[in-house]
Amino acid sequence: MNNFDGNLRIILEKKNNRTTINEIYYDGVSKVSPTISLDNEKIPCYFLIHLGGGYLEGEICDNYIELKDNCRSIITTQTPTIAYKCEDGISSKQFTTIKLGENSVVEYILDNTILFKNSMFEQYTDVYMKESSTFIYTDGITSGWSPDGEKFKYKFMRMRNRVFIDNKIVLLDNLILKPNVQEMHEIGLMECYTNYGTAIVIDRRINEEFIEELREKVEKLNLDIKFAISIIEVNGLVIRVLGNFTQDIQKAIYLCINHIRQKLFGSNKLNLRKY
Repeated sequence: MNNFDGNLRIILEKKNNRTTINEIYYDGVSKVSPTISLDNEKIPCYFLIHLGGGYLEGEICDNYIELKDNCRSIITTQTPTIAYKCEDGISSKQFTTIKLGENSVVEYILDNTILFKNSMFEQYTDVYMKESSTFIYTDGITSGWSPDGEKFKYKFMRMRNRVFIDNKIVLLDNLILKPNVQEMHEIGLMECYTNYGTAIVIDRRINEEFIEELREKVEKLNLDIKFAISIIEVNGLVIRVLGNFTQDIQKAIYLCINHIRQKLFGSNKLNLRKY
């Protein structure tokens, strides 16, 4: 584990009909909050914390999250992920491995990534799950930050997600942004919007009817966004949202996530209490 600037390891198991900690470990710039129960369902929630406030050039962090059989948990970030400038052209990186046992449910809810001027950031997430388990994931990218207020001044961003069911790959999602060589406002990229949000949900109960319900709900929000909700080959869906305001993107994505939580699990609306 000494090859990384930050390490964290969360392993949860079911005991006495409750999801409890089997192991939690962290070092370097990475930290995990104590267990927090957010509502009357008592779903254990853990906040991932970066002690440095953001990724410095060349900094690498590694996360391992495992839910054993019949567990349920919410894993989220404390604040947006920030990547600082990389003047020497060395990317900062985050690696995450998530392993889900039979009938386990994880909600992996990430805040937006904010890339500073001249930053380079790579994020790799691998999920290994069973056909009976459920994976719910959200993430996003803003147009970045620069001292003069200009947008898309970062050098490079990669967000790669892979999902395996019973060790067979079912989803490869690979987003690469290079604002210095790409026309970010073109069709197929940001299309005149500044912010991007995404969600992935994999559950054996997802079908076309489910997805059509979500599309109708998002349309009724009447927001200045572009969105798409697509079914994937296994029972699951991918949501993409482009917008100019983070709150509009989150409103659309959380509407979908809350509908999914209620319909699949009878759960309340997600309230992570971030103020």
